Amino acid sequence: MYVYIMCKKNIIYFIFMMMFFVFLNSCEKDIPINFCSFQDDSVKVDSLKINNKVLIIGIDGFRSDALTQEITPFIYEFSQRNVYKNLSHLTEEDTYSGPNWSSILTGVHYNKHNVTDNSFDGSLFEMFPTFFNYIENNVNSINTSSIVNWVPINKKILSIDVDYNTESQISDSLVFIEALNLLLNDDPIKPDILFLHFDELDAAGHNFGFSPNIIEYVETLNNIDLYVDSLVSIIDNKRLFGENWMCILVSDHGGDGYSHGDYNNIKIRETVFIAEHPLQNFKLQHKSNMTDIAPTVLDFLGVSSSRFDCSRDGQSILE
Repeated sequence: MYVYIMCKKNIIYFIFMMMFFVFLNSCEKDIPINFCSFQDDSVKVDSLKINNKVLIIGIDGFRSDALTQEITPFIYEFSQRNVYKNLSHLTEEDTYSGPNWSSILTGVHYNKHNVTDNSFDGSLFEMFPTFFNYIENNVNSINTSSIVNWVPINKKILSIDVDYNTESQISDSLVFIEALNLLLNDDPIKPDILFLHFDELDAAGHNFGFSPNIIEYVETLNNIDLYVDSLVSIIDNKRLFGENWMCILVSDHGGDGYSHGDYNNIKIRETVFIAEHPLQNFKLQHKSNMTDIAPTVLDFLGVSSSRFDCSRDGQSILE
């Protein structure tokens, strides 16, 4: 009986120790998340950079091999300026739009912000806020705007993080018109950071095929190229009057056939990222991914946050 009791105690002790080590390992994985989310945030704002301005043009479903002088004459010319350019810009392993736009805006991968599809169920944006959130909470002088075709970006990610956003789905042409009204007429606000999202290229891909050989895909992209031409021309004019703008063009995924669900397909997982500024030095050898956009924007604006730096996965592509 004595031997049995001792053995039983040993078994219980062994089980307890195993559970303890599992608990320790689990906590060890969670510590970076909890620590970054709940630590006191130290934010610094560089007075020499905070008046800088940013235009971000998101083009959904942009395949890299469709960026050509024939299909996108302006974007092609734009990509020859003083830029950081990566036509092998990596998507998240989960190639839905939801995870990728979330990573673009938060600077963390989808295993942190927890957006794994287009439903946004279980998202952790309170724990991993967007770069807009860091700006709005610390710099009152900056006006932020988000104009999107695909309305979940605003409703699920940005609605509480920007000063002005569109609240219902609108066409790409209306995204363009809204952007013109903001940039040319300061209506309803004068934007310092403007995020735009064009979605009709993705729709053309799903309906007709993601390919530079598909006429509907090409025509849609050519229309967007005209929008980008007009928008960047406005920014160029603002630069002549002393405003210091950086332009970013980025997509969330490529595509092949009628979908973009296979990360192993290079035509899907590699897409377009261009950051342009007349005088900025870029880390040209860096291989970008979706989490690099948010730290690049904050870096350009001179906003540094200890909480963001602790939790971010991406890095600024600015020298």
